[in-house]
This record gives sequence, C-alpha cells and structure tokens, in this order.
Amino acid sequence: MSNYKVAIDIGGTNINSAVINADDLSFVESNSVPTPNNETDLIIDEVYRIAKSYKDKYAINNLDLGISSAGVIDDEAGTVVYSGPTIPNYKGTNFKDYLAPLYSNIAVLNDVNAALLGELTYHNYRQDNIFCLTIGTGIGGAFYNRTLGIHTGARHRANQIGYLLYDSHSETTFETRASTSGLKQLMKTKNYRYESNVKQLFKDAKKGDALANDILNEWSTYLAEGIAQIQIIYDPDVILIGGAISAQGENLLNYIVPKLEFFLPHHYGHAQIQTTLSLNNAALIGAIAKLL
Repeated sequence: MSNYKVAIDIGGTNINSAVINADDLSFVESNSVPTPNNETDLIIDEVYRIAKSYKDKYAINNLDLGISSAGVIDDEAGTVVYSGPTIPNYKGTNFKDYLAPLYSNIAVLNDVNAALLGELTYHNYRQDNIFCLTIGTGIGGAFYNRTLGIHTGARHRANQIGYLLYDSHSETTFETRASTSGLKQLMKTKNYRYESNVKQLFKDAKKGDALANDILNEWSTYLAEGIAQIQIIYDPDVILIGGAISAQGENLLNYIVPKLEFFLPHHYGHAQIQTTLSLNNAALIGAIAKLL
C-alpha cells in the first residue's frame, strides 16, 4: 500500500499542493491554483476540493493531510486566529472542523513555520538557532532552536515580523515596503518597462541597467532594515531567506548584506545570511513533517 500524504500550502497569491510519497519525500503530483478572493469564492472550499480530488484519485483511505497557511495559526485548534489585509475574511477559518470528513490525521501550521520545518527536513543544518523569513505577497518569519523546536509564542503570534517598522507618514510596514508585492509596486511607481516582472528586473540589473539597479537598491534597503531588527532581537546563527525570490541566490544577497551595517551599531556583526536550499517545496514538506 502506498504511503502517500497530501500537502496544501495557502499563500496570498497561489495555493500550492502535492501528493508526497512519505517513504522518500518524492512528489507524486503537484499543482498550483490562484488563491480565491475569499469573498465570493472561499479558500476553505478550494482546499476541500483539492484534498478530496487527491484522496479520490489515489484511493487514499486514511488520509494524512498537512495544511500550511498564511496568517496566525493555532496549530492545536487548526484555526486562523489572525490574518492581515492580504487575505480578507480569513480570521476564524477552521480547517480541522471543515475538512473533518476527509482526513484521518491533520496538521495545520503557519506557512513560514512549515517552510522552516521543510527546510530542516530536507537539509541537515548544524546551527542551533535558525531564523527564516519568507518574502512573497507578504513577509513572514519563523524561529527554530535545536532544543526547543519551532517557537510559536503564547498566542501563536511569535515572529510576525511583517508588522515591524510601521511608518506613520506612509502608513506602511516592513512587509508593505520589503515584500515582493512591495517590490512590484516600486517597479510600477518608477515606470520600469517590464512592470512587475521581477526575474527580468534582476537580469537587467546584472546587465548594468541604471533604473533596475536603482529599484533593487531602494527595495533591498527596506529589506536590510528589517533583517537588522531580526538580528538584534534573536541573535541567530543563520538567517535564511525563502520565497520565490530566493531563487535569485547570490544576486539577491549581494544587494542586501552590504546594507545591514547601516542599520546596526558600529562593529555589531550579524548572522550568516543565506537563501533557503529547498526553494518553494519547503512549505509542502513542512506541512506534513509532523505526520511522518
């Protein structure tokens, strides 16, 4: 009998999903669909549809289902207890109750916690203290200590770093300015000819395009400011940067790392900064990590 588990990762832009063979963590099938607006079309209904389609297609009698989701998640209750404006009407969504007809076992995690668990499942990090931030529609954080595990906080709200650095003049936060959404908005504001094509932006910058470099320098300054706050608060061994933009690797880090010293005390120092090794699969693996 196959040892298949279903993982679903809910983001502000897309819902990624996969059937994963738990024996070797290989992907049997994976898909991605746009995230419903959660007003006329509900996210929970789309998640139910995805899970049921995999359960039926692969004849999984006792379904182990892992859910990774944006927002503040109560892992035990399987509920969204807080959500920012990127996903309207999301607070109060209860995955455990709504999906109960489908699963035998379920794990519901915050998406960045899941991404970090997935990264640790895939790769053997030697460091004891690891902070992960994912950059996408918003910005999220997760902190892992080898002895204590993933730190979630007293009210499941630990590491909500996207809300740092609120600026009352512009009414923006770290997330607003430094997320991929913030970068795309900056590209439009500065009339970049390829509008919101982030991959092309990095290509043009590498070729020496002045506007592309100007955009990336401004955006990466916002990002470096937030990472400096993480350094001061957590003092981790390593800070991982995840999300689709992490595929830029050294091209991304070369914009960020040199700017950190401007937001830290003189000779303060900082953790090793690197992009995640698992890229976009980490949250899906992390979603089922507790079910392995």
